[in-house]
This record gives sequence, C-alpha cells and structure tokens, in this order.
Amino acid sequence: MRPALIVLAEDPAGGVPGLTDDARVADTLLARTLTLARAVGGVGRVLLFSPPEAEATLTSRSLGFRLWPAEGDTLGARYANAFRQSGELGYEGAVVIGLGVPTIPPQRLTEAAALLEEHQGVLIPDGAGGVAVLGLQGAEPTLFPPTGGVPDHDTLCTRARQQRVRLHELPAHPALTPLDLDDHLGVAAAG
Repeated sequence: MRPALIVLAEDPAGGVPGLTDDARVADTLLARTLTLARAVGGVGRVLLFSPPEAEATLTSRSLGFRLWPAEGDTLGARYANAFRQSGELGYEGAVVIGLGVPTIPPQRLTEAAALLEEHQGVLIPDGAGGVAVLGLQGAEPTLFPPTGGVPDHDTLCTRARQQRVRLHELPAHPALTPLDLDDHLGVAAAG
C-alpha cells in the first residue's frame, strides 16, 4: 500500500486561510511544509493547490511532488475531496496536511501513513479542538460536514462513529495559530 501525503495549499499571495493574510508568511509556511513533506518516507507526495491559476507560482516549488489542482469551491470541500483525488491519482489512501503544521516531525507523518495499512483512518488532533493530520484508506465523504467546512475534532470523531469508520487517534500535535505565528517564525529564523 502506498498512500499519498497531500499538502493542501492556497496561492501564497492570498495568505493562509484562518492563519495569516501576509503573502510572505504564507510563502514561508509553504516552503517549510514542503520541506517537511519531502522528509516523510513511504508515501507519494502531492501538492493540491487552489486556485488553478496558482500552478504557475507553485511549479518551481513543487520538486518531488505531483502538482495537481484541488477540487472544490471551499477549503472544506477541497479537504474532503483530497481523499477521493488521491485514489484518482493512483494512491491507496492519503494523509492530508495543511500549512498550519510545519513543525510536526516527519516521523509522525510516516507513522500515520504506515498505520493506514491496518486502520481505516488515522487522526492527529491539534490539541485545540481541530485536526492537525487526517489519514484515510479511501474517500469517506460522509465524514465531512455538508456545509463544506473543515471538520473539527469532535465533529469528525462523531461522524466517524456514526458511519462506522474506525479512526486510530495518535497524540496531538499543535497547529499554528495567528497568536503564535510570529513566535514560530522568529524561533525558526533564529534556529
């Protein structure tokens, strides 16, 4: 089984939804997330991007990744569709991350991908009610809210129980927030 490690990215010129409007900060987060993803073993790497016009901006950055347009009108729809798109691209399952977890150790993502061999899904919460990493063996559209939003931890777990999708939960890893973004960038620049 070879799952995809999917990095979901918006055009850095528009910032990172829910995190920053600053294009330079978004570009830095994209670079760090792609570097992180390149260190993950046993996966195919896919950069799903939106909007389609962002391809020209991202092509030079995507060495080692399949660059593919994300499908969906909202971030939540693109997140949900990423699992279906991984199958269409020939992968057996997917682990999806956004640009808000550039500090997660690559070994944690390798572990999540490997656990898809034995579990329908793997979840790493962000410790603040959200989802840092989600891996699924296949598309599970019923796990995602019909409103098109990105599911929070409790909603995802509730819908998984209702749909009998077994999620193996790993210890939390904090996602960046607007409040700690400057501290992260300062520490990373100094280190």
